[in-house]
Amino acid sequence: MKTFAFVSDFDGTLTEKDFYHIIIDTYLQDWGRPFYEDWKKTKKINVEFLNKILGSIGRNEEEILTEIHRIPLDEYAVDFIRRVQEAGGEFYILSAGTTYYINRLLAHRQIEGVTVISMNGAYKDGGIVVTPDETSPYFSEIFGINKAKVIEELKKEFETVFFAGDSEPDLGAAKEADIAFAKKDLKELLSKEQQEFVPFENFKEIEKYLEDRGWFA
Repeated sequence: MKTFAFVSDFDGTLTEKDFYHIIIDTYLQDWGRPFYEDWKKTKKINVEFLNKILGSIGRNEEEILTEIHRIPLDEYAVDFIRRVQEAGGEFYILSAGTTYYINRLLAHRQIEGVTVISMNGAYKDGGIVVTPDETSPYFSEIFGINKAKVIEELKKEFETVFFAGDSEPDLGAAKEADIAFAKKDLKELLSKEQQEFVPFENFKEIEKYLEDRGWFA
């Protein structure tokens, strides 16, 4: 078996802000924020929600690409990915968003050697359409992708699987991982279920945790 994999959620974990929040704040201020607040009262942030927001951008693809390039990564993320790779680990991004913006940001930031597991997306009529693969073994009717099942599969390949996340779609994956790092809402969700986790605010803290335990030279 391979030694270890580090798996990270993208929006709000590897990045400082969810892409859909960037879109709401930039283009949909009049109705986007109330829509988001009303949606959260009764529903989960799911594929239907993403398609409503991302499909309403109303800009050409070049303008949307500019916003993607501006997505703020955790300031320590790039160095952390490099440390994982130098230590012989493999880095995965596991997202209930879409490869449409993830892959474009990685290319823009020249981040290589990262495996992205997410949903397909395409530009259409001024916005982005997210399309879950319903034939995938990782398909989820709610979030589009079942992160827990992905972690289950990776544990067959790696001796240790780390996971970092921040919100409800990450809960199952955090519970399946050998060691989970949690921030924001995920901390509360794991605490409620009496699950062990390592709290963090940025990837420098995770780096120190792994250094102290001998994972990084």
